[in-house]
Amino acid sequence: MITHKKARIPYLDFLKFFAIASVLLGHSVEQITGNDFWDNPIWSFIYTYHMPLFMLLCGYFFGSSLKLPLGELAKKKFVQLVIPSISAFIIMYAFVALTGFNPCPELMDFSWFGFFNAVWFLKCVFFCYLIGYIAIKLLRSLWAAALVSVILVNILPFGDVDNVNFMLPMFWLGYFCEKEQEVLTKHRAKLLIASVIAFAALLPFWSGRLTVYMVPIRIIDWTSGTFDFENLNITVFRMVIGMVGSMVFFLLAPWVYAKIENLRITPTLNNLGKCTLGLYWVQTFLLECTLHALGFYVSTAGSFLTGPVIAVIEMTLCYQVVLLLKKNRYTRLLLLGENNFK
Repeated sequence: MITHKKARIPYLDFLKFFAIASVLLGHSVEQITGNDFWDNPIWSFIYTYHMPLFMLLCGYFFGSSLKLPLGELAKKKFVQLVIPSISAFIIMYAFVALTGFNPCPELMDFSWFGFFNAVWFLKCVFFCYLIGYIAIKLLRSLWAAALVSVILVNILPFGDVDNVNFMLPMFWLGYFCEKEQEVLTKHRAKLLIASVIAFAALLPFWSGRLTVYMVPIRIIDWTSGTFDFENLNITVFRMVIGMVGSMVFFLLAPWVYAKIENLRITPTLNNLGKCTLGLYWVQTFLLECTLHALGFYVSTAGSFLTGPVIAVIEMTLCYQVVLLLKKNRYTRLLLLGENNFK
């Protein structure tokens, strides 16, 4: 879901492939296990790290945006992230209006909530870029910008729009990783060991029922003026396990890539990693909507085999659709956020 014009870093393309593969596997398991996915071990594990890892990668490439004027940054990210979101919502609305059939009512809710819910992560990245940019320009200090912005989005109303309050800390973590590349490289082994230990220590206390979808961030109830300490504890726990889980894979990626970079399949995996925005967009229709409409369900035990098989099939189909969409400059703009009209 990240595009940039710098020289590509191969192991990060591979890491983005891993992240989008995790998304497809998690969504596959979710769609084939009915309402049992909350307690599914595969789903629960993936939902500790998959979107936090994506947001970490977005934050990693945030630095170059600070060189742009605010208006130019907003325009660039609007094209890249918001236009595909609008297109997805319009397509969903048109399909239901013309056919009278809603294959996925949980996703296709035709309201403001439904608009923000459709391919929500793209709009979340858009908001994080704007918040990060404004915070740094106003406060000058990176630490102050991160701390103040994270606190504000977690306590103020509307901070939960598109899960910005959950994802913004991951965005800042990615930017810190880019800023401290030399430290990360020098101490990668120690940091990886620490991250693995922390992640392993937290996992036994984790449950899919602690995700932000089941327990939204509501630290302060502004209608009653009360402070919810239990919600604060869950919010902090969710943030910490998301951060350390993401760091495990982020720190491990260069070493894993070094082991597989000469394999025949590796260039294909990297190409998939370069198309994450398109894959995420297309899977909304082919996986979340279509598979949901089919009503194909298996047991939790069956999901260990069926989930990965469906994820591989969906990855293949989505990639072919993305390649097809890239052939036309209008679909590249409207569906993939690639502006070719310059």
